[in-house]
Amino acid sequence: MDFFSARELVTQTGYAVDMWPLVIINELVDNAIDACEEADVPPTITVLADAAGITIADNGPGLPESTIEGILDFNVRTSSREMYVALDRGAQGNAGKCLVAMPYVIDPEHGRLVIVAKGIEHAIVCKVDAITQQPLVDHRTRHVTDEGGTTVRMEWAPSKDADGKAIWPFGADCFPETKGSMLRPSIRDLAMVLFTGYATFNPHLSLSVRWFGERLKFAATNLTWEKWKPNKPTSPHWYELRHLERLAGCYIALDRQRDEDRTVAAFLAEFDGLTGSAKRKLVTDETGLDRTKLSELADQSGFKRDVMARLLASMQKHSRPIKPPRLGTIGKDHFCTRFEQLGCEADKLQYAKRANIDNGLPYVVESAFAWYGEQGEGRRRVLLAGANWSPRIANPFRSFGSSGEGLDTILSEQRATADKPIVFAIHAAHPRIEYTDRGKTALVLNSEEEGADDES
Repeated sequence: MDFFSARELVTQTGYAVDMWPLVIINELVDNAIDACEEADVPPTITVLADAAGITIADNGPGLPESTIEGILDFNVRTSSREMYVALDRGAQGNAGKCLVAMPYVIDPEHGRLVIVAKGIEHAIVCKVDAITQQPLVDHRTRHVTDEGGTTVRMEWAPSKDADGKAIWPFGADCFPETKGSMLRPSIRDLAMVLFTGYATFNPHLSLSVRWFGERLKFAATNLTWEKWKPNKPTSPHWYELRHLERLAGCYIALDRQRDEDRTVAAFLAEFDGLTGSAKRKLVTDETGLDRTKLSELADQSGFKRDVMARLLASMQKHSRPIKPPRLGTIGKDHFCTRFEQLGCEADKLQYAKRANIDNGLPYVVESAFAWYGEQGEGRRRVLLAGANWSPRIANPFRSFGSSGEGLDTILSEQRATADKPIVFAIHAAHPRIEYTDRGKTALVLNSEEEGADDES
């Protein structure tokens, strides 16, 4: 029941109910782009928002039925990505279940989630047993024409405003003609910034939006753009002992479900630099774990920490650290293209890149700034902030630097306040992005650095 009330979903998502349309878009577009990248397909994403729901469609390989079944199992709380230390867009572990429960919370009578993938339509309706207070999931399937990719639609029954115009349950500030204020932008304004963020941080993305009749379109600027993909092996150098124990624990739990018991050597094959048998043998010989089962590294009291520590040290010793350029760079040219689309004077764009090692972890931070020019009178600042190629709904760079002042303070000191006609973008690629909350509203940043590579 942790997902089946407005109060619980606000806790799980980190956002109030009126912001849920942005949560839906953020989570579904993240998943869609990741799926396309794993299939080595330049992502093409279509978004439709109308009074009766939100639809996200992609050109990926199609969501497997097993993944859908896992999302519907409310006894399991983790995702396939949460266990890894990697450069994934999501990795919080609760998004799927939030999206399944959300239609019920929004509209208990008519809310439903419809997923079409691999030639099957999954119509999912959630209810709650009033006596046992347990979720009831009605999951019905039917075969449909397979058009490829995955389409996800969240539906509810629209209401009417005073003029008889259909509106959705989150209020009327979704319409294109809605004008937000400096202090409180409308949902429409925030959605447009979110879509722009996706197009700005993903050069290979083609994005089409129909928002209550309003159209927005971004064409990819580089279909062959390279970054660290979600399905690439994770690096041993990105793990501390607690992370490795969590990953090993998830694998052991999965093996028990399948009545399997993988070896330590098989576990090592999941890591960058250790996929070759010769490298894995160096590790197992050095740690004395040749032919040892992964489950043998734990007992009833937990993991044998001394053994796990030796294993992690050996894994790091026999593999090379990942250098920052391998993470991927958005690049000045792409920022120029997007800023020009926004109406900025792109020829005066200022761009900076910092590729560093932070406490042993590689990261790349890119920022770009441009002015709307003389035609920008009356326009307000557009702030695009993201991590691992996913724009955040709210500015997550709230506290960093030697005094922890945060991005807003730094911009204000540069007279780049919210009332100025400018666009500012900042993006961080980092394998161990950590947030202070489930809503990913604030990043935990470290200031330790070694070996900087700057471009400004």
